[in-house]
Amino acid sequence: MSEKTPEEIAKEMGEKESARARARQIIEEARIAINAAKENKNVEILLRYLMRVSGFHQKPVVVGADGDVKVNSTLFNSGREALYHDIRALMSVETKNIIERSE
Repeated sequence: MSEKTPEEIAKEMGEKESARARARQIIEEARIAINAAKENKNVEILLRYLMRVSGFHQKPVVVGADGDVKVNSTLFNSGREALYHDIRALMSVETKNIIERSE
């Protein structure tokens, strides 16, 4: 196993920081787009649609007729809902009010 040179280590660190900066930029762009719901009716419509299809206002736990929790269905519902929660984390309070309370 060969040791990395200081130049190789510095290059790797630079690449990692560059990747982190790109990820932060993508998240910031998404945050700006998501919070445009006040100015753009199409953003509002899309976010409300995502909220509905994610099952955000439904209980994720599925109980069968026999009273047992249906684990696969519950996991599916939780995974589906997680997408909206990720998007919701980028929403301002104002955007959440527009999307979630104006039905």
